[in-house]
Amino acid sequence: MSTEIPRDLAPFVQRMISERRFLSEGDVLAEGLRMLQAREILREEVGKGFAQLDAGQIVPAEQVYLRAEERIDQIERGAL
Repeated sequence: MSTEIPRDLAPFVQRMISERRFLSEGDVLAEGLRMLQAREILREEVGKGFAQLDAGQIVPAEQVYLRAEERIDQIERGAL
């Protein structure tokens, strides 16, 4: 698959590479896609949560915070 970096984002991508945060344009794009995927998963999970609230399915706050922290750790490790 071939992709083209939009002109307005090219300087940012090149800076990420020059700062050695990424090795290539492909690596920058892959990270962006991973972040987009994580955001969409989070959006789905939040939607499910609101549906559960609407249905009266309540979870204690302590349990929610623990689950959220665990999920954030998973996302940051790339374990989607």
